[in-house]
Amino acid sequence: KEMKFDEREDHWEQHKDWGHVTGGISIKGEKKPVVQKAHLDHKLHDKIYEVVTPMVEEWSGIKLERAFAYGVRSYPKNSILHLHRDKADTHILSCIIFVDMESEENWALDFYDHDYKHHEIFFEHGEMLFYESLCVHGRSKPFPGKYYRNMYFHWKPVHWMPSEYYQMKGSFRDEKHLLEYYSKDTS
Repeated sequence: KEMKFDEREDHWEQHKDWGHVTGGISIKGEKKPVVQKAHLDHKLHDKIYEVVTPMVEEWSGIKLERAFAYGVRSYPKNSILHLHRDKADTHILSCIIFVDMESEENWALDFYDHDYKHHEIFFEHGEMLFYESLCVHGRSKPFPGKYYRNMYFHWKPVHWMPSEYYQMKGSFRDEKHLLEYYSKDTS
C-alpha cells in the first residue's frame, strides 16, 4: 500500500529566532514551511505501542503509559528541526523509528544529554532510538536530500507530575544559545 502524505502549512508561525516555522521546523530559503505527514492505521499504531512499550519500560526502568504518536513525518530538502525540548506533560520518554530517506548524505539528530554534551545520531534502515524527550534535541543542519522520514512515539511515567518541568526553557536558537543559557563553556 502506498503512503499518502498531507502537506501542512496551515499551522506555521513567525518565530523570533527561527523565522517561519511549523511544529519547530523551518525550511532554509522558504517563507512558509511545509511539513508532510502520513497518518498511521490505528491497528498499526496500537501494535507498535504494544511491541515497543515493554522495551522502553525495560530500558528506562519506569512503568509507562502511552501519551502520543505521530505517523510518518516527511522532512523535505533544507529542513531544519530547531533545538527544543518536548512537551513536559506528555512527551517524557520517546522513540524515533527511522522509516526512509532519499539522500546521498545522512542527517544527524543533535542530542544534548543531562550535562549538555552534544551527540550526533545517524539512523540506518531498521533502527530506532529511545531517548528522554525533555533533553534538548533537534536537527541543526539543513537536510541535504529529497526527503527524510520518521515516526515518533511518546510515553509518560505512570503518576507523572509535570509541574516542576513547566518552567524549563523549551527552545533555543542554536547550540551557543543553549550552552550560554546553562552557563556552559562555549569555547
